[in-house]
Amino acid sequence: MKSAITSIMTALTLLFAAAPAHAAELNVNITGVRNANGTIIVCLWTSGWGFPDCDHTRDNVVILRQPAQPGTMTFVFPGIAPGRYAISAAHDQNNDGKLERHKFLKYPLEGAGVSNYLQPPRFAPFHHEALFDVSDPSVSIAVPMHYPPE
Repeated sequence: MKSAITSIMTALTLLFAAAPAHAAELNVNITGVRNANGTIIVCLWTSGWGFPDCDHTRDNVVILRQPAQPGTMTFVFPGIAPGRYAISAAHDQNNDGKLERHKFLKYPLEGAGVSNYLQPPRFAPFHHEALFDVSDPSVSIAVPMHYPPE
């Protein structure tokens, strides 16, 4: 009898351990978009390699693009597995596919934003500081867009 109960408990443990985690929908609200020039690029990072610069050849980043609209823009990442992620965003105002940076000092010359950074970072943002949890079926976060002075 004891071995039957142990077998049932083991089977139940394996059954629940093997059950797939439910996918979530992540809504990213990019706030403070300055104008309708160019494209807003939003990147969802699963690890810190290459963060925060988006690159098509990396497999640790999912990239969404939309034509820029002033104000707040929403980007939806469906089917996200529960875990810890980071967001980086760029306002590619000249549509060259990348965030323009100062030639020597490397600070952004176009709008940029990172999750958990409510103020513009003084230096390059760190992936571990930008992490947030996705554990509910629907998660929404706001990422403010920061621009250099005009």
